[in-house]
Amino acid sequence: MIEEKSEPKPTQDWLNTIVLFSTPLLAIIFVPYHLLTYGAFTGFEWACFAFFMFATGTGITGGYHRLWSHKAYDASAIVRLWYAYWGACATQNSILKWSSDHRRHHRYVDDKIQDPYSAKKGFWFSHMGWILKKAYKGPADLSNVKDLQKDKIIMWQAKHYLALVLFSNVAVPIGLGWGYNMITGSNGSIYGVLILAGLLRFVLNHHFTFFINSACHVFGSQPYSNKDTSRDNFLLALVTYGEGYHNYHHTFQADYRNGICWYHFDPTKWVTKALSWFGLTSNLKTIPDSQIEKQKIMHGINLGKENLYERLNIPTGNEIYQKIENACSDFSQTMNEWLEAHNKFARFCRKTHSDAEKAPYQERIEALQLSIEKQKQQLYEFFQASNIKALKMS
Repeated sequence: MIEEKSEPKPTQDWLNTIVLFSTPLLAIIFVPYHLLTYGAFTGFEWACFAFFMFATGTGITGGYHRLWSHKAYDASAIVRLWYAYWGACATQNSILKWSSDHRRHHRYVDDKIQDPYSAKKGFWFSHMGWILKKAYKGPADLSNVKDLQKDKIIMWQAKHYLALVLFSNVAVPIGLGWGYNMITGSNGSIYGVLILAGLLRFVLNHHFTFFINSACHVFGSQPYSNKDTSRDNFLLALVTYGEGYHNYHHTFQADYRNGICWYHFDPTKWVTKALSWFGLTSNLKTIPDSQIEKQKIMHGINLGKENLYERLNIPTGNEIYQKIENACSDFSQTMNEWLEAHNKFARFCRKTHSDAEKAPYQERIEALQLSIEKQKQQLYEFFQASNIKALKMS
């Protein structure tokens, strides 16, 4: 008899609890206090805020997430060091711990026990409730990030993580404020940069990231798959540097992009691509357009089939059910042939530019596309049927 795995009893993580509840309160107090005492924040202070927001945000999205958790591209030492520093400034744990949790999330997505921030346990839990508890006593299980432990920069960050957090969040902002006052002769507070780029940015950066784990599993569309709770949300992409295209990411997690269309707001993708022009990033992994298109089409067909079965209450195994399943199976086979033809054509194009030699491949793809359209039309007629009788006649 197989023993069912039970959920470990968590204990309160008082450090995380104090930090995550005190920092918003301090921001609510000190931002207005500074405005009332010293007047409006200076342009320099707002510029520091904007820079720190972007640097820490992309430190998480470009570094912790796409580079290290998913290895969606390779990066030079200087880029890895930059992301390691600003990722520490974001104060969302070390690269090792963050990546380990995230890999576990993808492997066990929505599982209430093994997904560290399962959306199935509620919005609050997936947003930040999971951070307030320690699921296990003792050291974290880092067995799924052994590959990352070979990187000296990652291990350097893990060793000096607390020092990096304090230096980047406190010492650097105070130093910038002091330097600005010394250069300009301003009598303003030297703590303006600390309040904006340190404190306010700290709070916003945390919750924008948390929204990917919570809101992006509740609000939005599922154009690629409904196998888990992940959703695409354009509004969240605006404040998370492109991470809001979460349904795509969960479907194709190896892709260095989250927003795949030119109009998708994905600054992390743009930065990664721009760095590749200077040899600072390489091996940028992308999913072929044909594979993405196939996934979208098959997802739509499966949704149509499920809705039909539910709407007309078609029992499993009867004649109509089998007829629809066979049609969907035939369509899936044609889609697989179409994808394989595209893959062969892409491989062939890398060897030759001769139009005459490409022609047979293109003709095969066109023939399969015609077959796809014909089969798709038949399936849509099934899905739009008003009753069982209409299905029998189609």
